[in-house]
Amino acid sequence: MSETISFRSSMPLPEMIYWTVAVSMAAAFLLTLAIAAFDVRTIDGSQSVWLKPLKFELSLALHAATLALVLGGLSQGIRTGPAMTIVAIVFVAACAIEMSYIIGQAARAEHSHFNVTTPFARFMWSVMAIAAVVIICAAAAIGIAAALDTNSSFAPALKWAIALGLIGGTLLTLYTAFTIGARMTPYVGITPTYEARMALTGWSTVGGDLRVSHFLATHMIQVLPVIGIGVAYLMPSRAGVIIVFLFAIVWSGWTLIE
Repeated sequence: MSETISFRSSMPLPEMIYWTVAVSMAAAFLLTLAIAAFDVRTIDGSQSVWLKPLKFELSLALHAATLALVLGGLSQGIRTGPAMTIVAIVFVAACAIEMSYIIGQAARAEHSHFNVTTPFARFMWSVMAIAAVVIICAAAAIGIAAALDTNSSFAPALKWAIALGLIGGTLLTLYTAFTIGARMTPYVGITPTYEARMALTGWSTVGGDLRVSHFLATHMIQVLPVIGIGVAYLMPSRAGVIIVFLFAIVWSGWTLIE
């Protein structure tokens, strides 16, 4: 079988942007971790004020690296085309807006999410929602490009894993995110006390928590391509594609019923 993924020596602007975001967020994560070790302030008397930035920095680093890797396997015309360049530029602008506010609010020991206590906070809550849509929809744009690219370096199973993972993960992420946003709370049923929440994720241990589904939806963007890599190497093309589609259905169902 030909190489599942090929890496090219030249790196077009869109890939440079995604790799820059990935490396910057990884560096920011390490810096924030160091700050958190000395800054013992908490928000609402429970979690570190820096926990939210840490989670978003790590998530964005992984997200941007995924997009860069996928884009690197597409045909040269798509990689260097204006569509992918525009998507990448809008993506980095949205990341800058999102993370600036999240980090700024953390430094002030105030909530960035579900905070509508002032006119400015309400405005930024809406701005963050728009930025988040842009950030996640970049994955769908690249997923569509992968599905339509007849000259990519991806084996069939991996190609469909990428397309289904990035497009499906985007749609499920938007669905779960807007459900949480409309409710203005991720909790289903009782709102747990801080002692009844998981240490790192903050997920409820005593009731429903929509962030579990949101987590599964968002990381379908990484999980399905990883499955696709394994399937592409181990199974014939047609059987591999069927396995990828079945896995996508199961993962989507798990996300929706979780």
